[in-house]
Amino acid sequence: MRQLTFLCSAVLLLAGGSRVLADAKNPTYDDDVMPIVKQSCVNCHGNDKQKGGLNLATYAAMSQGGSSGEVVKAGDPSKSRIYTLSAHLDEPKMPPSGNKIADAQLATMKLWIEQGAREKSSSKAPVMPKTTTDIGLKSVVKGRPEGPPPMPQFGKLKLDPVVVARRPGAILAMAASPWAPLLAVGGQKQVVLYNTDTNQIVGFIPFEHGQINSIKFSRNARFVLVAGGRGGQSGKAILHKVETGEKVLEVGIENDAILAADISADQTQIAVGSPSKLVRIYSTTDGKVLHEIKKHTDWVTAVEYSPDGVLLATGDRNGGAFVWEAFTGREYFSLRGHTAMITDVSWRDDSNVLATCSEDTTVKLWEMENGNQIKNWGAHPGGAASVRFTHDGKLATTGRDKVTKLWDQNGAAQKTFEAFPDLGLKVAVTHDNARVIAGDWSGVVKSWNVADAKLVAALDSNPLPVAERMKKTEAALVAAQAKVAPAQAAFDAAAQRAKAAADAHAAAVAKPAKINADLAAAQKAVTDFTAAANAAKSQMDAAKAEVDKLTPVATAAKNKVTALETTVAAETAAAKMLAEAAAKAPGNADLAAQSKKKADALAALNTELTAAKKAQTDTAATLKAAQDKFAAQSKAFTDATAMVTANQQKVAALTPMVKPATDAIAPAKAAADAANAAVAPAKAALDATNAEVTVTKAALDQLKAATAPPAAPKK
Repeated sequence: MRQLTFLCSAVLLLAGGSRVLADAKNPTYDDDVMPIVKQSCVNCHGNDKQKGGLNLATYAAMSQGGSSGEVVKAGDPSKSRIYTLSAHLDEPKMPPSGNKIADAQLATMKLWIEQGAREKSSSKAPVMPKTTTDIGLKSVVKGRPEGPPPMPQFGKLKLDPVVVARRPGAILAMAASPWAPLLAVGGQKQVVLYNTDTNQIVGFIPFEHGQINSIKFSRNARFVLVAGGRGGQSGKAILHKVETGEKVLEVGIENDAILAADISADQTQIAVGSPSKLVRIYSTTDGKVLHEIKKHTDWVTAVEYSPDGVLLATGDRNGGAFVWEAFTGREYFSLRGHTAMITDVSWRDDSNVLATCSEDTTVKLWEMENGNQIKNWGAHPGGAASVRFTHDGKLATTGRDKVTKLWDQNGAAQKTFEAFPDLGLKVAVTHDNARVIAGDWSGVVKSWNVADAKLVAALDSNPLPVAERMKKTEAALVAAQAKVAPAQAAFDAAAQRAKAAADAHAAAVAKPAKINADLAAAQKAVTDFTAAANAAKSQMDAAKAEVDKLTPVATAAKNKVTALETTVAAETAAAKMLAEAAAKAPGNADLAAQSKKKADALAALNTELTAAKKAQTDTAATLKAAQDKFAAQSKAFTDATAMVTANQQKVAALTPMVKPATDAIAPAKAAADAANAAVAPAKAALDATNAEVTVTKAALDQLKAATAPPAAPKK
């Protein structure tokens, strides 16, 4: 510990600062660290005096460490006590009395250690592994892993940017999580993470090693690999946990910037490509180089493992494209056909097809049974810059024509999205295949709906500090809330118009139905009453014939009664006279006989009269019945004939009404359809406005929570 106590004098940099800024070059001990040591340290840690057994006078002496062990662990500042004590990251803080050294000078020292703690510019940086990690998987899960997809946890990642540049930089790196609504956009010194459902920033991941050239999510979406560096100086690939942003490991003590990188599906390897023309495959366990692939003849610009982890695809600036065995580094296929730089590669989910795109304008598909090209099409005039397979087997691309497109595997364009202001550089597809996102040379990032190719959002690759974003979000919330009432009114009006149109359509449909029903009833009545009239006419004629037949019989019976009554009256008088005469001459037998004979004749006449009267009554009754029947049938015939006439008139009136009523249905339906069609967009606009309010409010609440002071501890 005595050595650590006196370590401060070995690293103390005076307020005047170092001669060389940390990001200006690849620092060395002789050129950059030794001047600081000579100025501040050698009095206590030099050739004459070595407090704590530490001598910093030379690189060799420094490498021996002190009585407490080594003070520099090449490649890992967090394990180098010379840095952690000076940066006040560990105890005891150095110097024991005095201020911490300047941040710029600490950055110089940190960078020197990260880049291998080289002695001089001609020295080769040693590869010294960091702490062992164990993120390897025992088996690779094909498709979506079980459980909820990893998303950044609130409060774990910073919501303030590392830096706000004067203007956004080109979108050189971008990736979408394969299973979560998460997008990672490479900015300046940072990765910006967006929730692709809400289009809100969910955090930043710092990258202090230079330009970000590559971002890839692990196949299970739990990690995000960020790679880049400083051209001609150094390159790093750093793996972070998605949920916390925590750095898991870093690999790549490269002498040039890493241009492309990926992590294998089983998470045991990280492959990187750079201008060195090499593909290096590092172990995620200890950071050691497992394989170096030297087949490429130019800068390695594209690297991607197959989803099953068996193969590794790479491409270079000379148009060379290769597939390698991931675990041996042996060549599997050489894919010949591109005539210019390979800009991107992407595997189909089943690992059986590889897509490559190139500055030669084309996208090519290769099958992995024999390595043959199965499709080839010109995608972007001037050059295709990026290609991504979707989970449903389509391909999204962007390129120098400033246009982003979606294709099927036959090379047929499915969607074309609005053009960028500058060259398209990177494309990504969300986990649900619902959105295509792309970025261009000017730093513009746009998200489109796949269904209708409409713009969903423009994402900021150079976000403002959280306080300023909060102000903008508050203003956006007020604006969104102001749109709710008009949207609600528009929806209500559309719904009312739709109801009125639906009622009118229903009435239009009902009208010809009623007319047709009435017409059918009238036509049936004409038929029925015509039949009834015909039947009544027949019966009326029969009854008339019967009346005609019975009338003379009844008349004869009546006349007979009249005649008999007259005869009876006369005979009665005559009989009376004879009877009186016989009574006056009782002895006149002839008179008495005549009187008796007359009386008998009169009795017979009365009997005949009685019979005639009965016959008259019977024939009169029969005639009356026939007359009544005739009257009834005459009335039935008259009534039926009248009904026939009335319904014939009704048929004549209804028939011309059918066609206009029927013809009115189509316009009424068209009006109802139009009114109903207007409801959906009005409802969608209302829902979108309410969703905008909800999302914006949630974003504002998140920003407020992120900026709120910590709660006072409970006593």
